[in-house]
Amino acid sequence: MNRIIATLVVSLVATLALAPRDAGAHEEAIGLGGKSIKIDTSKGLEKNKLVFKSEKQTDVSFAFHDPVTEPTALLIRWMGANGQNAGRTPLIQLNNSMWSSRGTKGFKYSDKSYSAGGVKTAQLKASSAGGNIKIIARGDNLAMQLVGAQDSLWVHFMIDDEWYCTEFVGESKKNDGGLFQAKGAPRPVSGCPSQICGNGITELGESCDDGNLNENDDCANDCTILSCDTTEYASTFEAIQQIIFEGYGCTNSLCHGAVAPQNGLDLTAANSYANLVGVPSQGNPLYERVKPGDQDTSVLYDRLHAGTFAGIPAFGGSPMPTGGALTPAHLEAVERWINGGAPEDLVVAGTASLLATCLPDPDPLTIPIPDPPGAGVGVQFRMTPWPLFSQTENEICMATYYDLTQTDLVPEEAKISCTLGIENNPSGECFLYHRQALSQDPQSHHSIIDLYTGQYDTTDPGWGPWTLKFQDQSNPLEGQSCDPTVVDPATGYAPDCSGRIVKSIACIGYGPPDNNAQNTSPLSGSQQAYYDQEFADGVYAVAPMAGIIQWNSHAFNTTTADTTMSQYLNLDFAGVDDQVALVQRVFNINQIFTQNVPPFEQREYCWNHTIPSNSNLFDLSSHTHRFGVEFRIYEPPNGTCSSAASCPPGAANRLIYVSTEYSDPERLVFDPPVHFGNLSANDRRFRYCSRYDHGSGPGSPAVKQASDPVGSSCAVGVRACMAGPNKGQLCGGSDSFCDSTPGAGDGLCDACPVVGGFTTADEMFILLGGYYLDP
Repeated sequence: MNRIIATLVVSLVATLALAPRDAGAHEEAIGLGGKSIKIDTSKGLEKNKLVFKSEKQTDVSFAFHDPVTEPTALLIRWMGANGQNAGRTPLIQLNNSMWSSRGTKGFKYSDKSYSAGGVKTAQLKASSAGGNIKIIARGDNLAMQLVGAQDSLWVHFMIDDEWYCTEFVGESKKNDGGLFQAKGAPRPVSGCPSQICGNGITELGESCDDGNLNENDDCANDCTILSCDTTEYASTFEAIQQIIFEGYGCTNSLCHGAVAPQNGLDLTAANSYANLVGVPSQGNPLYERVKPGDQDTSVLYDRLHAGTFAGIPAFGGSPMPTGGALTPAHLEAVERWINGGAPEDLVVAGTASLLATCLPDPDPLTIPIPDPPGAGVGVQFRMTPWPLFSQTENEICMATYYDLTQTDLVPEEAKISCTLGIENNPSGECFLYHRQALSQDPQSHHSIIDLYTGQYDTTDPGWGPWTLKFQDQSNPLEGQSCDPTVVDPATGYAPDCSGRIVKSIACIGYGPPDNNAQNTSPLSGSQQAYYDQEFADGVYAVAPMAGIIQWNSHAFNTTTADTTMSQYLNLDFAGVDDQVALVQRVFNINQIFTQNVPPFEQREYCWNHTIPSNSNLFDLSSHTHRFGVEFRIYEPPNGTCSSAASCPPGAANRLIYVSTEYSDPERLVFDPPVHFGNLSANDRRFRYCSRYDHGSGPGSPAVKQASDPVGSSCAVGVRACMAGPNKGQLCGGSDSFCDSTPGAGDGLCDACPVVGGFTTADEMFILLGGYYLDP
């Protein structure tokens, strides 16, 4: 069974993928219990020593990873008074060639020269009792010096896009004079910190993060930008041109110079950008040399990556450059530039430190507008721009309308009769599509795109007013009224026309009275700037010929300039050969509202989903709200359960999925699809579990409060004290019962239990996925 953690979204499952490593990104993070740690920096740098071992946990599995090919790293941080950073190691990037597989027992790292941060051995262990991590490092390459006593010490370990963390507190066996020794650290109840200076990821609240401790570059050790004293460039691409294309000899006459360049690719300064961005590769014309927003399908990046990591290019050809491979930092700069939309004259955040050069402050970025598929091939839908101001984040909803019956875009062979969204689709026809490609501006945190299928049309005041909106908000037509039903026959929609922009989480409360989960049909969505998904051969999805699209867009802007957010969805029609099997949804809501989590506690619930016989599963994902801190899925076989509260997790060796970020759930893609024939129910039954954390410790999701105007409240009889000696105890609406001392008058009886419901203050428990039945 080939399992790939993908960055795509199935059109019928509106889930979110992982973000690139930039501001606002959310990497997978799993808290570990710490079995033991010993650090000795008391005898001089050359005798530094670190020994760390985590506890075994059933939600820790390295089965999806291969450290021989995937990046791995270690970071140690120690905290002083009031939780302030007292010091850290540089980000220790381990050498792929030092890892080896131990089969079902996991992986082992061995480096007798201690070259990477002093790490001698590391083990990613797997067993029926769960997985754990063990690390031993020593010598002067272990660059750390403990001074005095530490309030706490964090160990962070990364493999690919997963981070593991353990926190040891200051009440330790030894904690002074350069020594730190502790045992039995509990699993961090709030998970791993969401912002970590030193992990090499520029996150919200940071100006930069290069992961090193070099005070001579432009990124200070507190993740702020220093003044620059080296060569300065006007844009990221200008720096890439000089430092990479010219610095590595790519522009010489034997390679990609101006005269007779190899494969027709001229990389000289005057011609490189025009020859790269959006241009099909001569060696593999199905892919572009640089695909804005997506390094994974960019031939340039594929060749450079193969050169850096001694691999074989996926799209053919030879690794580049031929005169010497790019450093990992230079490769990452190219990756960030591509994922930032591959701009020609703008600065992409984080690239200055990677290129060790000077650049102006980062710019807000926009994705190039993709070409529509064209008549007979597909359609393009657009979300009109919405304003995203400097140093802010926002989540909004808006609506657009389309009517393809007024166009010649859809061929007859791609049309069928249907009742989907019939109130806004009077023709009673739908179109079939086989592929989708979503492009959105790189500031995006997520996009969720739904079709409204309720009974209200565009005249309902919940959508409006309908007005014109532009990227250039100084356009004299900005804000003028428009009629969304007056569509352009060339596109099927009224250009630049959309409903009111409303700040809303997941579009809750947005639109007409019946706009809810029962009256929306997922169409698309993603977290990345670009994703492209083609269904398996013969598989198609359905959308009405006319309808209202609801766009939920969440974005960050950490730059110093205002910008806008736009997105573009291309749907390619299904040809006759791809009209064999309709995409089916895994959408298990059997226990959706099973939760009952008291304030300041955690609880886990598990349930089952049985895939139909003769089905082909290609996707699994999850959905909870903000209290859902960990979601796990176990593959068959599994038995039955009588209740979600008493149902145990599956066997540790059958764990196939872990997701720890409710707003960016992991997606597990099976390629090829997994076929479930005429098997017993146990052999088709998946077990899925979610752990809900309701303010159980520092950093946990905030406790739900009855007085919070956002979300649902709770009855007086179930309210509990927010603080004081009776914290968490039922108080029946009596604030005085919650006083810190009798008569203090400072009590607050306001904490609610978390139960199931539709608002973000309530919870859900849903298994998502996609499959198709045997024809």
